[in-house]
Amino acid sequence: MTLVSVREAADRLDVTVRQAQRLAHAGKLEAIGIDRIDYASVLHLMAARQGHHYRAWTQDTAWGAVAILSGVRAGWMGQVQRSRLKSELRKMTGTELVARTRNRASVHRLHGHASAALRLRDGIVASGNTAALGDITAAMNRVDGYIGEDAYEGLVRDYGLVEAWDGNVTLRTTGFDVAVIERLATADSVLAALDLAKSLDTRERTTGLGILNRVLEHLSG
Repeated sequence: MTLVSVREAADRLDVTVRQAQRLAHAGKLEAIGIDRIDYASVLHLMAARQGHHYRAWTQDTAWGAVAILSGVRAGWMGQVQRSRLKSELRKMTGTELVARTRNRASVHRLHGHASAALRLRDGIVASGNTAALGDITAAMNRVDGYIGEDAYEGLVRDYGLVEAWDGNVTLRTTGFDVAVIERLATADSVLAALDLAKSLDTRERTTGLGILNRVLEHLSG
């Protein structure tokens, strides 16, 4: 584990020390002691923000964007709202889309035994590096996917998972309808691409952003 001071974390994120402390208090940075931050959590937050301070959309709007780009009707939004969102998407790059949609779920990074990670795949909506995408083959030693907020604590307990920013399990919890998320995940590669685009692995991140940019270009074409 590599540790940095709160000030160093703030400098990397281009925020004030107080803002960095608030991020740690909110669980978006991993605080170790009084003045140390797990550097892996800083890197993950930098990837989520894509180097910008774009305001994140609400959960419903973020999932609406995923639906529009996946060719699925976002029935939870009104027609006018969908139309406005589609107009916004036509002006976006993949980088901005990643940052805008980051509130669609809360990301929990954990570690579990390899056998537990494999069994977990049956209880989640697979995404990110768990889904085969482009020239990225499905990761056999890691698991990444979405679950409902109410299922999180039970899965952590049942599979003996522990929090670890560099762990082999990524669970994305959301209050949104998981059945809709499963439909979106199987309808197109947009959701998996959004998750890959925040990866610390350069190849995965490049693949995710490439897919998103192509989908956005097609929408505006």
